[in-house]
Amino acid sequence: MHFPSRLIAGAAVSLVLGSAASTAAQEFNWRQFEGQTINGILNEGPLVSAYIEPQLREFEDLTGITVRLEKLADSQARQKLDIVLSGKDPSVDFFNVQMDERGGAYTVAGYLENLEGYLANPALTPADYNYPGDWAKGCLATTKVVKDAPLNNLVFSAQAQLLHIREDLFRQHGVKIPETLDELEEAAKKLTIRDANGNIETYGFISRGAGLQATASFGTYLRNFGGSWFREENGVKTANFASKESIDAFEYYGRLIREYAPPAALTNQHAANANLFASGKVAILSELNFYIYNFNDPARSRIAGNATTILVPRGPAGSYPNIPTTSFAISSFSQKKDASWLFLAWITGKEQLLYAQKNGTPVCRESAWVDPSYQAPSPAWGEASRLAVQYGRALAKPPAIAINEVREAVGKVIDVAIRDGSRAAIEAEASKQAAIVDELIARTEKDSLFTGPEQTGQPSAPIEAQRRPIELIGLAN
Repeated sequence: MHFPSRLIAGAAVSLVLGSAASTAAQEFNWRQFEGQTINGILNEGPLVSAYIEPQLREFEDLTGITVRLEKLADSQARQKLDIVLSGKDPSVDFFNVQMDERGGAYTVAGYLENLEGYLANPALTPADYNYPGDWAKGCLATTKVVKDAPLNNLVFSAQAQLLHIREDLFRQHGVKIPETLDELEEAAKKLTIRDANGNIETYGFISRGAGLQATASFGTYLRNFGGSWFREENGVKTANFASKESIDAFEYYGRLIREYAPPAALTNQHAANANLFASGKVAILSELNFYIYNFNDPARSRIAGNATTILVPRGPAGSYPNIPTTSFAISSFSQKKDASWLFLAWITGKEQLLYAQKNGTPVCRESAWVDPSYQAPSPAWGEASRLAVQYGRALAKPPAIAINEVREAVGKVIDVAIRDGSRAAIEAEASKQAAIVDELIARTEKDSLFTGPEQTGQPSAPIEAQRRPIELIGLAN
């Protein structure tokens, strides 16, 4: 399989480099592409409004490069990028991408520029950039999804699926903060609180239960039980979500939602679940970590000051945080690749990602998490989120080219696990959907080198790491 590579003319490199190689003190030339305009497509949201846009003027003043951004809703951004890239349209220079979603298909199709030459070129990358040295291992494990492909993306943001808890309710009712999945179920049971008439005042737990989006939260529970989306059998990629360990995870996850969550969990999107938690209706929420900023804002939350965050408790197979990461990439068809790279190298620089970290975007640079000027929204949240980027894996989505179809198949099993809950029914649906997925993989990934994000080699978070966020809460377990 051919992957696009960057060709650098020797004479041009010599002119740009000058005497840079002879002295480490040489100032980096930020104005080498002055006067160029670059165009990007980015997903609308905090990544743009709280991280990129506030820093754009500084970059433009520094470099003389004009950056034009088209901000689109997630689905619209994906649709437009599919059209632009498949048409080899040079009008878009850079964009953001989740490698566990579109990254595999884009890599196989040759849409993503090889970035290795840029990183290795001291005329294009500042000497103190420190990639991969300053990047968390969990983030780096999400960058390559196709066997033998070069590095074609810069991972910068790592949201994490963690456990948000009502610290005040745990204190008031003397409930142990859970370190294990068994303890999580016990806590959900005790914190499902009823009034004198038997009506539920506070639900013990909530997580995603609706369709394909439920895989994003379920992935950690699956891995912590020892299950997985796929396995390799005689060299063939095979669905593994009908295995015993996977069924154990479906059964557990379905029971938590069925018995301790409000009925709306079956249809809610994740923002609606977060709103229920912020309203004080739920004691434990399994969801993305960035929502802590909503929970601690008195204008948006009734529980401000009472919410904090821990890792999803460990299961029989260990503790594997789920980190859905976001990367920047350059289009292979861009005619302004060098200028685009300069922007990406700057906006993912140490100071710029520290700015993002301070403004609610959890980032992949380890230095941002330990910088003395950074203050986490709560000590436990800060430690749990830092551990997630260190030990995490991209578990939110099954690694497949036909990713939406596979997620829908898994979502149907989750639905049965919630609504029915019997092991026999879960096993039957899982076997049915696994057979459908096996046929789909055989058809869509024949002769493909797609592997999905790295799922092996990353260790489980140690028991002592699991306990650290809990210890910072100050509740004696």
